[in-house]
Amino acid sequence: MKANTSGFSLNDILLLVGMQGRTGELVLEAGNNIGTMLFNKGRILQAFSPYSRAIGDLLVEGGIIDDSELMELLKQQKNSAYAPLGSLLLKTGKVTFEVIEMMVQEQIRTAIKEFQSWNGPQYSFQDKDIQPYDRVHVTVHEFIFPDTLQSVANFLSASSIG
Repeated sequence: MKANTSGFSLNDILLLVGMQGRTGELVLEAGNNIGTMLFNKGRILQAFSPYSRAIGDLLVEGGIIDDSELMELLKQQKNSAYAPLGSLLLKTGKVTFEVIEMMVQEQIRTAIKEFQSWNGPQYSFQDKDIQPYDRVHVTVHEFIFPDTLQSVANFLSASSIG
């Protein structure tokens, strides 16, 4: 979907994608900044800004793994069919699913905060078959004011009746 998105905020776009339950990739561009968000059925699976911190780096900084362990995991990831770093880490037993889930969700929230600070971004949404690797996601509703959600729900229910 390529459309004139001037005047739309990221929250507007998130609301549309979430309410429509879209699956695909949202690309955001503002000046020299480009970011992406991956969706499955309106849920945010991943979000990357130019300033996103990699999960592996965060784990090293947190003392959960060391640099050599990270390098070994990245090598494994490169040499196999796509497997998220989190799933490889789970196999080592060094982290729990809850830790990975928390880190990925925080990575998404941080990227969205970054996107919200961009001036005049343009958005393009490409329908793609994005499948979740696990159950980690963030709902778009987290970024939409409750009053807005209620207004949209009321509008949609009223328009489907008439």
